[in-house]
Amino acid sequence: MTQDIEAVPDLKPKFGQPLVNQSARKGFILEGVVMKIRKGSLDELLAVHNQISELSPIASSDYFATRIDTHNHLALVAEIDGVIAGYKLGYWLAPDIFYSWLGGVLPAYRQQGIAKKLLLEQERQVFAQGAKEIRVKSMNRYKSMLLLLIAQDYAITGFEESGAGEAKIRFSKFFNQI
Repeated sequence: MTQDIEAVPDLKPKFGQPLVNQSARKGFILEGVVMKIRKGSLDELLAVHNQISELSPIASSDYFATRIDTHNHLALVAEIDGVIAGYKLGYWLAPDIFYSWLGGVLPAYRQQGIAKKLLLEQERQVFAQGAKEIRVKSMNRYKSMLLLLIAQDYAITGFEESGAGEAKIRFSKFFNQI
């Protein structure tokens, strides 16, 4: 099932081109191409993930499948002119708590609001399914993600040491903030 969503008005078009809003059924046009946010397969996520140099490479989509295991999950992709430009993957920890686990946007498609669109669509879908809280972890090295989370009213709820020696920052967003 494909679900397209309309553009966020503050989305920055690439190369200064105007953003042309389309109906919710058609996605939106950026530089003359349509971008759609839709549910994606774990193999599609893997293909994008391994093209993002800041993220550790993953050998197989089995890594995703093992992590989400028996949890209901939501895998979203941003597709532009047939190219999957970004993804967002998360899963349910409890009936009312969703964990937004991984995501990223290909370097050539950054600074266009794609990560924000993926985040907003994830929020919309999980809150419609009864979530009262979305949890996320990030690190200082992902400055754009930290800024996006703060701009979208995620609150810092704690810190934890990671195996890589860099602390992870825990964020939450609660239903009454949407």
